[in-house]
Amino acid sequence: MTHQRQNKPRTHNSVLILPHHQTLLRSDGLATLITFKNEVGQYDLEVTTFQLAVLFAWNQRPRERISFDNLKLATELPDAELRRTLWSLVAFPKLKRQVLTYDPSVSTPKDFTDSTIFYVNQEFSIIKNSKVQKRGKINLIGRLQLTTERMREEENEGIVQLRILRTQEAIIQIMKMRKRISNAQLQTELVEILKNMFLPQKKMIKEQIEWLIEHKYIKRDETDINTFLYMA
Repeated sequence: MTHQRQNKPRTHNSVLILPHHQTLLRSDGLATLITFKNEVGQYDLEVTTFQLAVLFAWNQRPRERISFDNLKLATELPDAELRRTLWSLVAFPKLKRQVLTYDPSVSTPKDFTDSTIFYVNQEFSIIKNSKVQKRGKINLIGRLQLTTERMREEENEGIVQLRILRTQEAIIQIMKMRKRISNAQLQTELVEILKNMFLPQKKMIKEQIEWLIEHKYIKRDETDINTFLYMA
């Protein structure tokens, strides 16, 4: 009787993301060290909790192509946080081969749509001196913080500009109605109008009054510099 040798099926560990069960205490918060393993090599990645949540979506399905909409369901992250986190994993400047890749290409995380597809880069590796490293460690947190700070600055700048516009509008509204008003009364009425939206700082009020004077919407009374006149 002839026994035929059965070849053991080859398995391909395309990607494994295994928590080290090691939480790192950083000056700017907590980080997690995970092992990222594929056919190229094995790498230690220092990630945020949000980055870990995103990467873990592929832990049991390493070759899956997952839409942005499904990642929202899988991670339960707020839309803005998910966009920032994904961007940190597809556009890390120090990596020539990103951890994740996506389709179609976009220029900012704001351009991701619900149907944008993300998948693990099977050729991910760390490259030093033009050589592929089979082992290594990289911190993926810095880029996320930089991106978050930049987006927060843009958001804050937008809020400031909106408040400036609302302050100017309210001053003109008051001046149209009063025609002549003291500085103290103007500030009191201005706060009353804007209080449900925000409380304007004295510095902002002063700056917007000066801007409106410069652009000839209002002017100071020639006999009392603390009194303003509306210029129709």
